Order: sequence, then C-alpha cells, then structure tokens
Amino acid sequence: MKQFRHIFAILILTALFGCVKTEYMEVPDQEILFSVGNYAPATKVAALNEVASVYAFNSKAYLYAEGYMDASQDFFGAAGETISARNASGNIVTSGSVSQWAPSHPYYWPKSSNSYINFVSWYDKNGTPSISETSFSISNRTIVADDEILLADVAWRYSANNDPGTYYTTGVPTMFRHLLSRVIVNLRASLTADPDNASNTYEVTLQSASLTGVYNTGSLSLSNSDLMSCGTRAWSSNGNSSLLWTPDTTSPASISLVSSNTTLGTTATNILAERSFMPQELEDGAILNITYTVTARSNGVVTNSECDIPATLVLNTIDNTAGFAITQWLPGKRYTYNISINPVSREILLNPTLESDWTYGPDWSATVE
Repeated sequence: MKQFRHIFAILILTALFGCVKTEYMEVPDQEILFSVGNYAPATKVAALNEVASVYAFNSKAYLYAEGYMDASQDFFGAAGETISARNASGNIVTSGSVSQWAPSHPYYWPKSSNSYINFVSWYDKNGTPSISETSFSISNRTIVADDEILLADVAWRYSANNDPGTYYTTGVPTMFRHLLSRVIVNLRASLTADPDNASNTYEVTLQSASLTGVYNTGSLSLSNSDLMSCGTRAWSSNGNSSLLWTPDTTSPASISLVSSNTTLGTTATNILAERSFMPQELEDGAILNITYTVTARSNGVVTNSECDIPATLVLNTIDNTAGFAITQWLPGKRYTYNISINPVSREILLNPTLESDWTYGPDWSATVE
C-alpha cells in the first residue's frame, strides 16, 4: 500500500510539471482602428453626420481567413460598421482632441499571419450606394443641395493597424475623396453713390436669380482591384475619368436662387449658399439668369427707376483666377462665383471665380485635396 501511495504521488507531480511546461503567453488582442487625418496631401476625412451630430463614416471589412482564402467574409456584417471620432477614453466626440477612429464596438485583428482584411470606407449623407471590394456605384441619383458623398481609397490586405508615424491617428489608412462639386454665387453692386457727386445715389435690387441648363441627375460607376500586397489604391471610373459621373442629359435642372426682392450693397450678398452639384461639363446652356432694378436718387429724391433689367451669364465663359474659363465642375472642388452689377452702365462685372479645394470641418477633420 505504501508503494502504491508513492507511485500515485509521483504521477500527480508529473502531471503538474507537465502543465507548467505547456504554458505559453497569449498574444494580446489588437483592436481594429482607422487612421484618419491629415496624413497625406490628398487626405479627405469624414463629414459631419448632422442626424447623429457626430463625425462618422461607414466601412465594410472583407476578411480572408487562413484556410478560406478563396472567399471573403463580411467581418463587420453585411451592412458594415459606423466609424466615429473618439477621444482617449473611447467616447465619441464632435470637437477637440481626437485620439482614434473606431467602430461602434471593438473588433480585433485576426492573429493568423496568413489572414488579412480589405476595407472599403465611405460616407453618403442622403443615399445608399452599391458597394463591394472592387465596385462602387450610384444609379440615377438626383443630387440635392446638402448632399455629401465621400469615398476612401480601398485599403487592401491589412492585418494590423498602421504605424502612426506621420499619420494623425493609428489604424487602417483611410483617405477620403469628395465625389461631388460645390458651388457658391455672390452678387453685389459695384457702387451705390456717384464717386464725383455723393448726393447722387443708386440702389440695386435683385428681383430674381436662377441657374438653368445644369445637370443634377446621373450615375456613377467606379472600380478597384487587389494590390496583391498591403496598401491603398484609389478608385478608377468606368466612365469619365475626371468627372466620374455620367449625367442624364434629358432633364437639365432649373434651380431658383432668389425669388423675392433683395437689395444689393457693395458688400457681397450670397445668393447661392454652398450647394452640392454633380460634377459635369458646363455646356453653353448652363446659365445664370438674373433680373434686377436700378433706382437713382439725387439728394434722396428718386430721379429714375428701371426694373426688370435682364442679365444672362453663360457659366463656361467665366474665368478662374488663372485667367482660364471654367468649363467643368470637378469632383472635390468648390467654385465661388463673384459677380458685380454696375448701376450706372448696367454692366455685369465678373470677378475671377475662385476654384478651390473643398475643405470641411475642424483641423482634425479637414479636407485637403
């Protein structure tokens, strides 16, 4: 019996030591984050989601797991995930310091060295595009004033967060580009008093203004392809390589800008607040129509009043600051038209149109391209 006890004790010790020998250190889980910020000259980042009052965008993740490389899995689910700006505590923020961009709940990188994830990120304020790893399309869409559509370069074959380095936040490089154009129209009177006789004054009243002959309904079809290595790749158009969109030319839009009398001073009046448009070729029929009244006074007494004065401005004849006519509204660009009316000569003066990059939001959500 004593010998049996010794044998039993040895077996127990052997088992214990065997457990100690097979222990190993688990590799810590690494949460999937997104690198969004001014990390490259062409960076575009998320727009303000006015409904939720947060800066956010959408992302789909396509997992290729070891042993199942011939088909992807929707790692974020079929609908994708909402990615939001967060502070160091992980709370969603709309201003101030942003430490990370993260999904609504944590996801972790696969630990297998042979697994990877492809990411497609976008923001569409008023619509739902058709999306896959290699295609992004919008069909027969009418662009409304507050539309915003942003699309990030596809992040191919990522298996870990990108090293911050010069990046603003750690994670999957997410470089957004605006897919629409923005247009602003400012109008003013070039003078309201006679420079040689201050008692003679002029009042310019804008009666109406409209944009006609522009296209605001169309379709977009973009494609992408696997880099076969870790990195990002911009989308390419299956149609017009620079405009991206194919307009429905059968139904040009007519957009009313002013429908009631507006008095113009020498300081610009914004008759078209910043509005989204479909990128397009500006044809000869793309016109800004205005009607105005000029009232002349001497020592406060009306000496002449002329109303319903028409003016027609063909958009593709208006130059930019470099002296070249703007014949296209390009994606990611903002066009600010500055127009003056001379009440004496009735001449319409076209200041050079400012063609600028579409910027948006605070510094950490700035758009640069």
